[in-house]
Amino acid sequence: MRILETCLYVDDLDRAEQFYTQVLGLTLHSRVPGRHLFYRLDGSMLLIFDPRASAQPGDVPPHAGRPGGHACLTLDPAQTDAWEARLRAAGLTVTRYAWGDRGESLYFHDPAGNVLELAPPRIWGLTAPGVLP
Repeated sequence: MRILETCLYVDDLDRAEQFYTQVLGLTLHSRVPGRHLFYRLDGSMLLIFDPRASAQPGDVPPHAGRPGGHACLTLDPAQTDAWEARLRAAGLTVTRYAWGDRGESLYFHDPAGNVLELAPPRIWGLTAPGVLP
């Protein structure tokens, strides 16, 4: 098995869309105004919900989380410095953490306060396609 989708929750979808599309460079798959943003990644989906709308009953079970979650996106280790510079240029505070010989992670927050991480799959002893270039 592997993760097919990951959900994060935000209180401002417009700010989230600007952040995930412009700062991180992700491609928006679909959007329902006031409810969610869906981003297609390589082999998985990142679902971003406004919990005020997604907690309401509907065709699928309610998604009633809160901002403050965590997601880690894969990163080509050769691009760690470039990504750190890009994130700092966007005004973000970035924490760089070394995992010994397994690589380094970049930690930062999205506008809603979710903790995001960019890291090479080898921090978990994995190899995977779809790393952020």
